[in-house]
Amino acid sequence: MLCMEQRRNEKDSDQQRLVLAINPVTRHDFAQPEADVEALKRYLSSALSIEVAVELRENYEETLAGMERREIDVAHLGPYAFVLAQARFGARALANTIDIVSSSDSPTVPYRSVIVTRADSDIKSLVDVKGLPFGFVDRNSTTGYLVATFLLQQAGIDPVHDIQPAFLLSHSAVIEAVERGEVAAGAVMQSQYIHYSEQKERPALTLLSSSALLSRGPIAIRPNLPPQLERKLLSALLQIHQAAPDAARLLLAPTQRFTPASQREMTLKTIAELVGVSYATVSRAINGHGRIAPATMARILKLVEELGYRPNASARDLHRSRGNLVGLLIPDLSYPGLNGIVSGIQASLDQAQMQLIICPVQNIASDSGAERQKAYFDLLYNNRVEGLLLTQWSASQPETLELIQSGRPIALLEQDLLTQGLRTAIDWLQQKGCEQLFLFASSDSILEPTLTRSVFKQLTGSKGRSVDSFDDLIQALRQSDTKSSSPGVLCTSDLKALGLREYLVEEDLRPLFMTIGINPLTRWTNIPALAFDEFQLGQLAAQRLLKKLNIDTPESRQFLHTWISA
Repeated sequence: MLCMEQRRNEKDSDQQRLVLAINPVTRHDFAQPEADVEALKRYLSSALSIEVAVELRENYEETLAGMERREIDVAHLGPYAFVLAQARFGARALANTIDIVSSSDSPTVPYRSVIVTRADSDIKSLVDVKGLPFGFVDRNSTTGYLVATFLLQQAGIDPVHDIQPAFLLSHSAVIEAVERGEVAAGAVMQSQYIHYSEQKERPALTLLSSSALLSRGPIAIRPNLPPQLERKLLSALLQIHQAAPDAARLLLAPTQRFTPASQREMTLKTIAELVGVSYATVSRAINGHGRIAPATMARILKLVEELGYRPNASARDLHRSRGNLVGLLIPDLSYPGLNGIVSGIQASLDQAQMQLIICPVQNIASDSGAERQKAYFDLLYNNRVEGLLLTQWSASQPETLELIQSGRPIALLEQDLLTQGLRTAIDWLQQKGCEQLFLFASSDSILEPTLTRSVFKQLTGSKGRSVDSFDDLIQALRQSDTKSSSPGVLCTSDLKALGLREYLVEEDLRPLFMTIGINPLTRWTNIPALAFDEFQLGQLAAQRLLKKLNIDTPESRQFLHTWISA
């Protein structure tokens, strides 16, 4: 293993080719994308003195997988896709996109999620889409999925059970599906909707809902990109809007430019330089002191929001001592297996002389609960929290996205269970002769359904299928080929598994059935269960985070111990 890693690092240091992946939806007004691709390749190849390949990709999952395999070196990611890239394999932000401060009338490109429908449809509000087909981009899209699900939830619609989701893989495909009436409504980024609305010959669309302005995603780089190449690439991006406007068309709108991504903290001086005012003016605007022209105030506060700047109450003390705190963000204190997981985390942190703060930051419905949630996030912002341990559940919250944009290292709690655990379960089912596999990913599981479905698909390929309801599973089982082998079903919730098994028996369906063994009840039900060491799960997650913090820890087992309890 060491030799393989050494050879990989040697290859990185002698890198002669760079691959850049771009989501072309960032621009809608170019007529010949091939010409723009060639212009960008020429500019970067000249600036970096190596061969550069530019790939247009509309599927974030494929891009993330390529970065993890080191087939893609650099990618323009949305905020949510970047969060996943950080959690999965340690991607870093190289440059952020911001609006150029200008006195001209050039309109800026808004970055927010909108939900649209045909203007001539019977749908007049979000409530009317309940039970109907609904178009998303893909499950890693910020505006085309993540933020839109929040908008639906605010309208009282469960995105999993109350609509018929269709994942169409691009913003333009969602718009076209709405236009043709194939879906009742769809979620896209606002700039895509604006571009469509400018084409007068097409059927009119209308807005059902829109989010607040969002921070744009960065240009991200994979781990271990050679430092010299990284510096050259950043320099090329910072100059591209002036040095090669044609090459910038796939990356920037005319009103945008790149700025270096802050891995730790955005300074007031940087903001002052970008806005074109004094340091003192920026300070007064943020603190609400002094008389400042409304237009200038709006510029400053908009840039502060886009850059993710947070005044740090502890900043004055950072040069004297480092923090020793790690935050654990979980949905609530009923998180499955929490006691064992926390014990494992704390065991690793004790060795590094660090302390754990547990923050239940989701599923809080009351006013007092909302205040408590805000207090948790303020605590994490304004204290010397060195790093964050996240569940996939908490990683999807907007407040968590802002925390991650502050540059704190993160580690995903369920990572080992998603990879090693699901592989163990799938291997066991296949060894039992199951050629067709079905996943029932429940919302009350330790594993967040969206990412679980994605990993399951990667591991099973054409042999695996995800279902969202009991009825969908029954229909799929009836349609499956049971002559050659028995189908296998993996349910991620123990309690759902109990009800589902009885439901299948009533329907005279008896597939090979298994669950994830968190609840002690499964031990008495004879349902085969994926079991794992909860203490070790927490220990491994903490060790991954400590490694990102460059803190040495004693060597321990590198793989999560999983087994089937049957």
